[in-house]
Amino acid sequence: MRIQEAISIDAPAEKVWEVLWNEYEQVCDWASTVNHSEKRKISNSSHGGRSCHSTWGEISEIIEEVDEENMRYTYYADGLPAMMKSARNTWKVKQKSVNTSEVSIDLEIELATIPKALMSWMIVPKMKKDIIQTMVDLRYFIETGKQTAAKLKSDVKYFKKHPLKTV
Repeated sequence: MRIQEAISIDAPAEKVWEVLWNEYEQVCDWASTVNHSEKRKISNSSHGGRSCHSTWGEISEIIEEVDEENMRYTYYADGLPAMMKSARNTWKVKQKSVNTSEVSIDLEIELATIPKALMSWMIVPKMKKDIIQTMVDLRYFIETGKQTAAKLKSDVKYFKKHPLKTV
């Protein structure tokens, strides 16, 4: 299954790239589908990866390729919820004008056999909806510096079940 989406953001491409790439491990700051994220060191990877607790479950990612000049990076999941066999995602940022950028996502997911056979009619539209919401979350965060209502609601739900531990 492949999901491709693009969205226009009223901000220079460098500002968008800053959030998407330079703050890669902080995706939980703006994406309503990610409630916790942190950087991972990967021994055979120069760029590392991140671990995320998402609305789909625990996901671990490894950065596969980065093209900073063309503002594009690809990562793949090496740890996925049981319903998924594999996932690879590419983010791209393009300058459209001085203060407008286009961000695109190209997500390829292979569902595990049984979930694919029994539930793909339900899973695919939910994933597409989540990708679109993630793009909206990104645009709102970059344009306003604030989180969307969907992000705030998602975090309240998550942290009610997973309170932060203090030392």
